Amino acid sequence: MVRELPVSLLDHGTHAIVIYRSVWEPDTDGNYGWRPGHTPVLVWARVQPVRSTELVVNGQQVATVARVIARHAPAGPWDRIDYDGRTWDVLGEPEQRGDSPATRHTTALMQARGPQRQGGDGDG
Repeated sequence: MVRELPVSLLDHGTHAIVIYRSVWEPDTDGNYGWRPGHTPVLVWARVQPVRSTELVVNGQQVATVARVIARHAPAGPWDRIDYDGRTWDVLGEPEQRGDSPATRHTTALMQARGPQRQGGDGDG
């Protein structure tokens, strides 16, 4: 008898994210380090906003953070994620959660590289 696992929201993510796994390679000066790789991995996940902070002291800075939840997301520190027309960096190490096959999943935080551009002519 084959036992079927219950269908979970983890199995049907509504957001397509593209992960570029980190690779150990040199920069243009020959210094080795972990950098986002060149091979994309498509993952269907759920993406939830966590926070957006705007700092306007001595200039302008925006930090937008989101949570990625997927059954399996091969993400790690120094990886790059493309999502919603923006480039994101993985913050820290993703957490592998779940005590059973039905609840097993990966949770990762990602931070956008720069603000999302709004329409307009730039005149303020």
